[in-house]
Amino acid sequence: MEYKCKVCGGQVRYEPELGKLRCPFCGTEYEMDEYADHEHVHEPEPAQAKEAGFVKATDDSTDIQDDLVVFSCPHCGAELVTDKDTIASKCVFCQTPMVIEQQVSGKFKPQMVIPFEVDKKQIEDLYEQYIKTKPFYPPEYSKANVIEKIKGIYLPFWMFDLKLSGFVQAEGERTMSRTTGDWIITDHFVYQINRQGKQVFDNIPVIASSKTPKDAMDAIEPFDYSKMVQYNPGYLPGFLAQRYDLDERKTFEISNERAQATYQQAMTDTMAGYQMLRITNAQVKPTVQDASYTLCPVYLLFMDYDHDEDKLIAINGQTGKIVGNIPIDTQKRNRYFVTRSIVASVIIEVIIFAAFMLL
Repeated sequence: MEYKCKVCGGQVRYEPELGKLRCPFCGTEYEMDEYADHEHVHEPEPAQAKEAGFVKATDDSTDIQDDLVVFSCPHCGAELVTDKDTIASKCVFCQTPMVIEQQVSGKFKPQMVIPFEVDKKQIEDLYEQYIKTKPFYPPEYSKANVIEKIKGIYLPFWMFDLKLSGFVQAEGERTMSRTTGDWIITDHFVYQINRQGKQVFDNIPVIASSKTPKDAMDAIEPFDYSKMVQYNPGYLPGFLAQRYDLDERKTFEISNERAQATYQQAMTDTMAGYQMLRITNAQVKPTVQDASYTLCPVYLLFMDYDHDEDKLIAINGQTGKIVGNIPIDTQKRNRYFVTRSIVASVIIEVIIFAAFMLL
């Protein structure tokens, strides 16, 4: 579907700095609920990708033919080829942002969304500061090159609310020495420690896309979940968005592992005063209180550097936190150290010459 301005008919976009939809042509701003009823919205028509002979997505979302779907741009009529899990994209010809309503119906309709708060201009400043900490980055990772290619995308997450209850058993050891006459006596004590209790966890995030590296998504956490709102497709125009391909059953165990680790740490934190502590038994039962399908804002860039594995840059679209797998340009590094060696040699020679002249 295409979001049109009610004043001039232009395509409105969600602006993170405003928290509203805005028409870039006439400047008219709209509150999110003004488009909740899908008024002034037009849906693209789907087509079969294989039958049309497409082999790659026009928006670079995939090059796997079995994953391709085709939609007609509601503005210019061009064919948009995208990944089967894409729910928001833009026309590569007229740049019209669109939400593919058929992709977010039924079980694939998100329950919640965390809106973008960091815009492209802020990303430029954040990345400039970040890349300064990587002095040997290749020219492909310059600010101009990265900002041009990086994409804002809503990624699918499951947010789990869990309640854990159970017990943890451990052995604690203490050793104390005392002197009696000519003897040093060492007492070794072993204690059986038992703890039991309950702990409630809200909004444990687990990435629900098999195409996105989990480690990178863990690294850009946390999001501010107090700003999570009911899903409204009006947040999507101007950004890409993906629906989930891992359901809550496939991702529950990841959330459980994270909760279990925190639960056991909370229990062992109460077992202070021992020189050695060893967990001997733990029986913890998780209960799922809720699992909400949520879209979270991320800026992503995959770089195929030097035919090596993909190098990833990921930025939290709400907080601006950056993680990146930045390679080292060996030629730049070598030039740096050669230059430093030459400068150091010249300084040493000047000092020696000055000392000789003083004799």
